[in-house]
Amino acid sequence: MSQTVIDSKTQTVKFGFWPAKEEITTTLQLLNLGKGDFGIDYHSKFSGIKDGEVKGGPISIDGNLTKVVNKSPEVKVIVSNYNKTNDYISMHVKIDVDIPVIGNETIYEQTLGGSYIDSTGWDVSLANVEKSLGGHKNIEAVSY
Repeated sequence: MSQTVIDSKTQTVKFGFWPAKEEITTTLQLLNLGKGDFGIDYHSKFSGIKDGEVKGGPISIDGNLTKVVNKSPEVKVIVSNYNKTNDYISMHVKIDVDIPVIGNETIYEQTLGGSYIDSTGWDVSLANVEKSLGGHKNIEAVSY
């Protein structure tokens, strides 16, 4: 599926004290999935009590929501202040995680948003190529 990035933000948080210490860096990307659909990709790196990373998505977003995206440890995504017009979308995203030993903490809280066109990057690129060819779809028939 073709998709374009509307916005991307990274946040790093630190919790606890030695020996129960954790650092988590999370990047979210707000995506235009095409045909009026939007979603969020995520990538988190963590170190401390446990080291590793998780990637996933897109999580479909079509309004305010609270969704558990992982059960153990529990990871909850909360979308609020969702606003979409014909060419702009924005939302506040908060991610709460039940961190082993430390407890429930917010690892991400940012507002994502930006302008979009109701097409993906490939659709726009192909339309621009066609336009630059004078509307001709048969490239071999075009002379320069």
